[in-house]
Amino acid sequence: MKNKKTIGLAALGVAVLFLIFAWLFWGSDVPEPTDKAKKAANETVKATVHDTVLDRNENGKKLWAVKAGEVTQISNDVVTAKNLEGVIYLNNGDEMHVKAKGGKVQIKENVFELSEGVTARLKNGGFLKADKVEWDQKKDILTATGAVKVVKEDMLAQAEKIVTSSKLKHFRLNKNAHVERGGHYEEE
Repeated sequence: MKNKKTIGLAALGVAVLFLIFAWLFWGSDVPEPTDKAKKAANETVKATVHDTVLDRNENGKKLWAVKAGEVTQISNDVVTAKNLEGVIYLNNGDEMHVKAKGGKVQIKENVFELSEGVTARLKNGGFLKADKVEWDQKKDILTATGAVKVVKEDMLAQAEKIVTSSKLKHFRLNKNAHVERGGHYEEE
């Protein structure tokens, strides 16, 4: 008789547990995420770092290294930066020293949008000054806008927009274009 009561209580306990799990599994509803929760799940954590260096290496080769006064993460691949100064290493072995007050960098794509007064100086000779410069390193297309001035060897080119490569050899000038050859021009 004692064993029958123990077996009965154990069976009753198992039945109660089964009913609780059945209710949780089949009878409960999971609420839909709210708009606030959905938005939070899609956002990345935005971090701001001061006085740092952004750099990129690919296949053991240094592509660029830029010091920045402030860097803010926009997404997993895009950052904005203030007070940029650094070096971009070109495919032909030359180095481009750049300086800008502001910018946006797509790190994995090596795409730069420098703004608020940009100067770029090639180690082997050449100078560019503009209000804004957009450069796709993989395609090597450099687009400078806003009172652009380029000095390369004995040539001066000025325009509102200049499209060239990082080597500053061939240009496409738009709006208020002016080109001079054969002189000595200041790189300022």
